[in-house]
Amino acid sequence: MKKLYLSDLHIGDGTLKDDFKFDSDLVELILSSKEKAFREIIIVGDGLELLTSEFVKKRGLLPFDQLIDQLDVSIIDVIENRHREVFRAFREFTKSGRLIYVVGNHDSFLLFNEGLRKRLTEFLGDSESVQIKPYYLDREFKTLALHGNQYDIVNRFFKDRRSGELMQPFGDYMARFMMKNFDKCLLRKELPEQAVRDYQNIHPTLDVFQWFDFIRRVYDVDSDLQDEWARQFLLMLKSDAAQRWIDASWPMLKVIEKLFINKHGGMKLGSLMIRIVMAFRKLKKTDNLYKQGRRLLGAEGKKGFRKAMNNEFFLMYGDKAPAIVPGELKGVIMGHNHRHVLRMISSNGEEKFYANTGTWKPVVEMIDDDPRNGFARRVELGYITIEIVSNEFLVESKHIKKLSGLRFSEDTLDKKTEWNSVREIGMRV
Repeated sequence: MKKLYLSDLHIGDGTLKDDFKFDSDLVELILSSKEKAFREIIIVGDGLELLTSEFVKKRGLLPFDQLIDQLDVSIIDVIENRHREVFRAFREFTKSGRLIYVVGNHDSFLLFNEGLRKRLTEFLGDSESVQIKPYYLDREFKTLALHGNQYDIVNRFFKDRRSGELMQPFGDYMARFMMKNFDKCLLRKELPEQAVRDYQNIHPTLDVFQWFDFIRRVYDVDSDLQDEWARQFLLMLKSDAAQRWIDASWPMLKVIEKLFINKHGGMKLGSLMIRIVMAFRKLKKTDNLYKQGRRLLGAEGKKGFRKAMNNEFFLMYGDKAPAIVPGELKGVIMGHNHRHVLRMISSNGEEKFYANTGTWKPVVEMIDDDPRNGFARRVELGYITIEIVSNEFLVESKHIKKLSGLRFSEDTLDKKTEWNSVREIGMRV
């Protein structure tokens, strides 16, 4: 009665956008799970990095439905070829256990293309031992595993208010737009490969402004990447896809839209607004997924539960909200925001839990929230295990933390590396 949850591996195609360098770590975890008789491994979204693959990049900014039509199994074949030992380990596990693959936003193509699902299933095991789902409601363990992008307005699917057409998340469209229009500008600079890789892992995203300033000082880049990024961002906002998202998600922006992207000073105003949003997001460091987890667990009453179960969060995946009632769930497991968390939640006198598996993707963050200190590259190979012991749930949060960072001062450039041992947090509920 043991189950392993992990998420946001972002296993890619071996190109510059593939940051998964932990094949041996993952293989060891999978095989040890088999040896310890784990019944299931649940990947809670973004197991594969399809969105920023070379296959998608070459197709530019095709509308989402047309992009789906052009996808073929070669996108899966290339990833498997680059990470063969990982897929071999999964196949070994599924000889005796089950693999549940929950889809996130970076691998959402799987939900819309049967051929991709079939090929991935073949590489991971077979149709009896592998299931690919929009979410996983585990009635045996009374848990719900879902990626979490459903609750992120920028990274969830939405419907065009006029046509009813399903639209790709704005964040995914933005990633494709910048990959096509800005990445080539970055690649023209004489930057180390790792610096180019770091750009795609800045967290939060709008800290790219400080990061650009940082690498300009470190590597003596002669052009202002900040202005170029802001210019491309504003051009993106003028696109039909962005306009449809604004109309469907934030119609109030229509009021200030002309000021935001007009030809007379709009660029400067737009840049200023981006910086204001960036500052606001730093002040508001709330964990929205934790809040939604509390609602799903009934900790915020029936009203909160209904808000989290709104069908609009699930219909976009071609399915209705999970068939659960208030108070039924014992735990909620998510991924998406790359925050490794395990927290006890009290609901109607009962102890429950919210867990976030974290990510295996590097996260590049400002050191002590001060751009003068430079940026640190953080990797936390995190996962959650749940085991039923004497009719109790034993939930454990485990991760290996790997830190490497660049600290920059006016006079020196110093590289610091730290390796921390496995950290474990457990609780019984």
